[in-house]
Amino acid sequence: MKPDDPTLIDGGSNSGADALCRGRYRITGRIGEGGMGVVFCAVDEKLGRKVALKFLPEGGRDAAAEERFLREARAASALDHVHIGTIYGIEESDDGRRFLVMAYYEGHDLAAFARAAGGRLGVIEASRIVMQIAAGLAEAHAHGIIHRDIKPSNVLITRQGVVKIVDFGLAQMQGAGQLTQDGARLGTPAYMSPEQALGQPVDQRTDIWSLGAVFHELVNGERPFDAESVPGTLYQVVHEPPRSLDDVPEQLRPILARMLAKNPEDRYSSAQELIQALRRVVPESAAEAPLAAPASRKLRAGRRLARQAAVAALLVALAAAQAWLWQRSRSAAPAARGGVVAGTASAKYLEALTLMKRWDKVGQLERAIRLLEESVRADPSFALGHARLAEAHRIRYALTRDRKELDAAALHAGLALRLNAELAPVQVAMGRVQAALGNQDLATASLERAVQLDANDSEARQAVARQYERLGRLAEAEKSFRRATELDPDDIAAHDAFGNFLFRQSRFPEAIREWQAVIRIAPDHTPALVNLSSALCEAGRVAEAIEISNQLVKVKPGAMAWNNLGTAYSRAARYPEAAEAYRKALEIDGNDPMAWGNLGFVYSWMGGEEIRAREAFARAIELGEARRKENPRDAFLHSDLALYYAKTGNAALARERLATALRLAPKGPEIRAAAAEAYELLGERDRALEQVREAVSLGCSRQRLERNPGLETLLAEARARRMF
Repeated sequence: MKPDDPTLIDGGSNSGADALCRGRYRITGRIGEGGMGVVFCAVDEKLGRKVALKFLPEGGRDAAAEERFLREARAASALDHVHIGTIYGIEESDDGRRFLVMAYYEGHDLAAFARAAGGRLGVIEASRIVMQIAAGLAEAHAHGIIHRDIKPSNVLITRQGVVKIVDFGLAQMQGAGQLTQDGARLGTPAYMSPEQALGQPVDQRTDIWSLGAVFHELVNGERPFDAESVPGTLYQVVHEPPRSLDDVPEQLRPILARMLAKNPEDRYSSAQELIQALRRVVPESAAEAPLAAPASRKLRAGRRLARQAAVAALLVALAAAQAWLWQRSRSAAPAARGGVVAGTASAKYLEALTLMKRWDKVGQLERAIRLLEESVRADPSFALGHARLAEAHRIRYALTRDRKELDAAALHAGLALRLNAELAPVQVAMGRVQAALGNQDLATASLERAVQLDANDSEARQAVARQYERLGRLAEAEKSFRRATELDPDDIAAHDAFGNFLFRQSRFPEAIREWQAVIRIAPDHTPALVNLSSALCEAGRVAEAIEISNQLVKVKPGAMAWNNLGTAYSRAARYPEAAEAYRKALEIDGNDPMAWGNLGFVYSWMGGEEIRAREAFARAIELGEARRKENPRDAFLHSDLALYYAKTGNAALARERLATALRLAPKGPEIRAAAAEAYELLGERDRALEQVREAVSLGCSRQRLERNPGLETLLAEARARRMF
């Protein structure tokens, strides 16, 4: 077992801490320190008893840390149970620092207790500990409190062998405000439930999962999910089964499997139900026996050596069998090669691949989805078929923003992963879905795994490059985008993706060259023509952009083409024509918040159209907020909403959405430029100037900033201050 964030551990010195709170409490030593606080042993001079005093660590006194500190006090003090650590109150030291006054327990945390036993416990002893933890959780859950950070270092075992749950700093309490921002997650990765790792809402079943991870560790001697990095661990939690339970007695396996079920619906519905299940396995006399003191157990681990040797032999045999089954599953999957029989799963898959290369053509994406659905119906074990079907639904989600499409993409990506996680396209599909869901750690883990599996896969290189860009790792992103175009110079998707990257970095001449490469390969590629028009516009070649956009709306008058024409007219300060183009786009797709927002901006610049501008912004906010609830980690959506709120005078929500956007994408030049405009609208000139400086330093061109009428006076002052 590995210790993590120890809370109450005997030993250490006071390090001058006795000066913290003179008077009632006399500090006698330091007990321990972790990320959530520093704990001292003290004597309550008034009541003559030993207590533990918990302070926030130096440098950790931000608003979020203070809120977690208060939350711990409220949560634990609301509970009175033998298996929950007692908090007497919250007080303030002479220097103004608040601290918790807690009961002092002589003993060890569960991590140290297990280490003293050689890293693992007997099944009966581990079950008794888990039942006591579950009893404490049942009490907390009955009061509407979810712990959300059950792990070995947050469980104490007293000298008398009584288990105590401590550290309610991340607890979720019924009726209390939200502790984290949209989509954020808190907890310890190795013990997080899948829903917690994904930043989704949680209930009491998340604690049951975490307790299952602890239980697994106690009886197996290792964590069920433990990769070399946080993203890797989170990926395992969400997608992979726990480490082998072959060394666990057969009657215990179904209990652990149910505790660690990926779907909360498949877990025990309550801690009390879990206790009843364990009572059917653990004899009542053993369940009531006191736990052994750590000092008496140091030599017990040696007794297991003979049994472990036998288990090792069994595991070798199992590993060989699993390897054979894996090879068999790969060979059984339809090969994506020539010579396939028409009408088979493979043939339909290959036809769908060809259609998906030109998803921009009318009806081709829908036909590809139908073929892939037929392919996986014909062969449900076809991992590549599920992966491509996931990608097709993801593309349709990007075009329609229909959440059902993203849900379908996630379903098929998960099926593909379970069927064969050793194929690069499978990992690419899952990584792209996770990115769309806003789970960037999981997306990174999948996409880097795809490149490891096949370093010469152009699509994997494109996908990981886009992910690196999201994370602000721009040099790595550019290198990977370039590698994708080198691997397949005729891949229009590779050139298009690289062009988009260059465009977002305000490198418009280079972006133009990439989209011209796409058009040389596919002259009728509408998205590339639209993007080329945008790049020409941003490069100051507005007349060319207007010409291309006008040709597009004649040949293929879709919402995307009309939006692009509106932007081109807007750049040329031809606002009435821009407004007309945006209205045409909204006649085709009235649910696009960005189009409504662009229309609002154009009306605001025209003069005399203030009422229509507010109406357009109101509609943009309504649609944008609906999308934000579906994808709370979309930084661009948050920054757009910040601008819409600022334009309509809602300063509080403007600042809130802007703060989230900056947290999600601190190195995004577009986000910084939007922040500059939002702060200027809110009348915060100094903060707006700082965002201008950040935007330029991150690669946003001055020319692009100068084309925004809303930044005219701000940029004049920036120039006067010689900021660029």
